[in-house]
Amino acid sequence: MERCNGKQEGVEAMRPDHYKLMYEFVQWAGTQAHIEGIALVGPCADDENEENANLSFLLITDKKKKTVEAILHQFPFEPLEQASIEEHGMLTSIKAVYASGIDADYGVAGEEWLSQPLEGELGAALSMGFKVIWESEGLFDGLHRAIVNYIAEQMMS
Repeated sequence: MERCNGKQEGVEAMRPDHYKLMYEFVQWAGTQAHIEGIALVGPCADDENEENANLSFLLITDKKKKTVEAILHQFPFEPLEQASIEEHGMLTSIKAVYASGIDADYGVAGEEWLSQPLEGELGAALSMGFKVIWESEGLFDGLHRAIVNYIAEQMMS
């Protein structure tokens, strides 16, 4: 699996605590063979709105349950103060609060999720910001096009 670990524009402007979490998470995730790609989603991916937003990750994996368990029990960041798991169809959402007070959201899905139509809350969140951190070659290409189409449709309505 080829991974692209290119630095994204604006990452240097990220809140220091968010940058630390993102850096440590991406380093850890890179050792997990079942994780195929990671993106930032929502306001945290938009450098203009990042200051007050939770850090929200989208992970694509071929082993969803294993990835959820690994995030909750193996990711060596700070102790979890609380965590909740919600199912949203093909996406599993983890809401985590760490000991220092950092809130993070992890959306975990299989590659088939990437071809779902963008509607409602999902379309709105992705259109607020989407930044690929790393991916196997071209993994998020279709989602990029879907986001552009979603934004165009919203502007026309």
